[in-house]
Amino acid sequence: MHLGHLWHLVAAAAFAVAAPARLVPRDVSSSVLEQFTLYAQWAAAAYCSNNLDSTGDAITCAGDYCPEVESSKTISLSEFNDTNDFGDTAGFVAVDETNKQIVVAFRGSKSISNWIADLDFDLTDASDLCDGCEAHSGFLGAWEAVADSITSQVASAKQTYSGYTLVVTGHSLGGAIAAIGATALRNAGYDLNLYTFGQPRVGNLALATYLTEQGNNRMTHLNDIVPRLPPMDFGFSHSSPEYWITTGDDVTVTTSDIEVIDGIDSTAGNAGELIESVDAHAWYIIDIDGCE
Repeated sequence: MHLGHLWHLVAAAAFAVAAPARLVPRDVSSSVLEQFTLYAQWAAAAYCSNNLDSTGDAITCAGDYCPEVESSKTISLSEFNDTNDFGDTAGFVAVDETNKQIVVAFRGSKSISNWIADLDFDLTDASDLCDGCEAHSGFLGAWEAVADSITSQVASAKQTYSGYTLVVTGHSLGGAIAAIGATALRNAGYDLNLYTFGQPRVGNLALATYLTEQGNNRMTHLNDIVPRLPPMDFGFSHSSPEYWITTGDDVTVTTSDIEVIDGIDSTAGNAGELIESVDAHAWYIIDIDGCE
């Protein structure tokens, strides 16, 4: 599908009928912002190529994109960089001994404009995740390409680091794979926290409802186009809540700059912006894809 056609579809989707939404303003504490900041840095680290070949090494980011990660005692346990029929699925599993957590971080697309232009709108059966669920065929396939190795590594890490919190995170395409991967890991019996940034819609209403019930932390930024894709007109839905950054690019984000948007398929927040932006996709508290 050509990019020009995509813009038209997104504009049409903005006016699609959606479930009523409730806006809860200024409902973000300093501790919540601190958590989003930390996991934005972990998501940013997945873009740094050195972290994709670093077993046994600390997680680092050239360009000061992840200072809080670098200040902790971290060890990369394994990395994945799989080229498959659905694109590249890349990232790492690492342990943070300072904060006592195991982190699975997925990298976003290396070329966001090309990725948007090439994005298809196909749903496929995902009943293994939840009853009645359908998922974007590419996002589901990207997770399945690495599912066995990641699940095995998480199991090993949980044995070695008993009591550590499991966190799954990612930006953009990485956020979509993170959402599906986190759902599969939860179904396998793991308690975890999910943080995504600029995540596109990953499946149908049943999957969005399941994600909402499981609990997730989904952040959007101003008029970022990616969370508006694939369009609702094609059967895709977003989970709730949405943490919406209301400030522009390269602006320090404070607690008063984030609004909590409550409601599956809300038309407030990011979805309520009339003009879409690719540039807004790169700024999530930090220059989240700066390493790329």
